[in-house]
Amino acid sequence: MNGYGRRWGWGFALIVISLLLLPGQARAHRDDYLDETSVFLTLGQDEVETEYWLDYGFDREASAHFFRHHAAVEWGITDHWMVDGRVTLKKVVHAGTIFDGGRLETRYRFGEENEHFLDLAVSTELNWERNEDGDLVGGLEPRLILSKDFHEKLNFTLNLSEEFPFDSGKPAFLLYGGIRYNWTHLVRVGVEWHHDSGAGEGSVIPQVWFALPRGVTIKAGYSAGYAANQEDFTRLALEAEF
Repeated sequence: MNGYGRRWGWGFALIVISLLLLPGQARAHRDDYLDETSVFLTLGQDEVETEYWLDYGFDREASAHFFRHHAAVEWGITDHWMVDGRVTLKKVVHAGTIFDGGRLETRYRFGEENEHFLDLAVSTELNWERNEDGDLVGGLEPRLILSKDFHEKLNFTLNLSEEFPFDSGKPAFLLYGGIRYNWTHLVRVGVEWHHDSGAGEGSVIPQVWFALPRGVTIKAGYSAGYAANQEDFTRLALEAEF
């Protein structure tokens, strides 16, 4: 990872951790972020949410444009415990479509929003994805989710996790951070950051949410990769809750 990316990453993490330790109140976070950052809240008991994401991006290393399709389903087992699954298909322009990855996750949150100084949840994820050689590799990723609201408008979320690959690879520390601001009742804006210490890469994703009636949410954002991450892409997402 280059010096600029390292300084930016540690600076972002310190800002988020500092803000998490400040006093706050109210409810500012809802749906998960556009990429991989998980929020404290879970679905209510027997609630179901379906999601579809569409990516259009460019791989700078391969000099190739691509599309990715993601489909996911989330289900609330109790008011504090949920599970979800997702599959991803990828099509490189002028090439075929392949299975690019998938995941199974379970998440549990402790208490209600703002009952404690920090909102705390944990999750465990099984995931599979294509590596740079085109091989499908898997891993286990336990995660600690820390969240803090400030009034009714602002939320800071930090995810700390360790990924344990199923092959002979070494475990890697993963850091996810997110800042969200409820601009209006309808519109929320934010930025998300992800860093993988094992691969020495990460991404920054500014994004916007449109919280529509009847449990429908539209999200849009742009992911800019840095260091070893050679992918940039635009993502659109549609979520519907039942």
